[in-house]
Amino acid sequence: MKHSTRLAWLILLSLALVAGCAPAATPPPTSAPPASAQPPSGTDTPAPISPPQEPQVTFYYENNAQFELVDSSGTRVLIDVAEPRDLKSPATEKDALLTTHTYHTDHYNKAFATAFPGKQLVDVGALDLPGAAIQGIASTHSDSANSGKMVIYIVDMGGLRIAHFGGVGQAEFTSEQLTQLGQVDVAITPLENSSSNMNLTNKKGFKLMEQVKPKLIIPTHGNTNMKNIQYAIELWKKAYVSPDPVTLGRSDLASGNGTQLLVLGDMALAYKKIFSLPEWSQ
Repeated sequence: MKHSTRLAWLILLSLALVAGCAPAATPPPTSAPPASAQPPSGTDTPAPISPPQEPQVTFYYENNAQFELVDSSGTRVLIDVAEPRDLKSPATEKDALLTTHTYHTDHYNKAFATAFPGKQLVDVGALDLPGAAIQGIASTHSDSANSGKMVIYIVDMGGLRIAHFGGVGQAEFTSEQLTQLGQVDVAITPLENSSSNMNLTNKKGFKLMEQVKPKLIIPTHGNTNMKNIQYAIELWKKAYVSPDPVTLGRSDLASGNGTQLLVLGDMALAYKKIFSLPEWSQ
């Protein structure tokens, strides 16, 4: 009886010693929370998104009534090209050429037009380009019975409605023409032109623009008559000059400012000095 008890105690003691010497179980390592669960730090704040840039058009005035209109994407519309060498770069198949009339060489260069690689309009009609919609409106070169036909071009481009009046010379616009013209942002037009019987005595060019009421007028045909520019400044009050091309968007032509005048090209600096005109600020 004593021997059995002693043996039982020895077995229990051996089991206890074995249990005490066994290494304790190691708990699994605690894994770091996923990145999405990490608290945000100040350096991880997303950058603010910039507002989209306003559409714009750059106006290049080169001679007489020759203009280039180029939007922010590079779409280019050439109007009344008489001197191709004055273009800022050679014409490509992506460009469009608009001709208001073909019977005066200061508006039309036959060799250039014949070889032009892009789309053209020389009459009433429509033309669509990436970023530009063009519409031709029938007009006349003067108010005489034998006046030649002419086209006024509306170019909707870069958020602006631009009208190029070529060598317009009719006495006044009809209600149908005014409806087609709509609200013009920029009018590219002569204020004097002997071929259109337009001068400071009859003030035809000024009266036509008073009908249209554009936000901005860019005079063509060289801007060489100082008295016409003086009268334009007196009539429209706000006048500016720029010897260089200008880039315009809708915010540059805020409504409520009335009609403004912008003299571009070679005569700009002369008129700046003569009339103390400010330069157009970009």
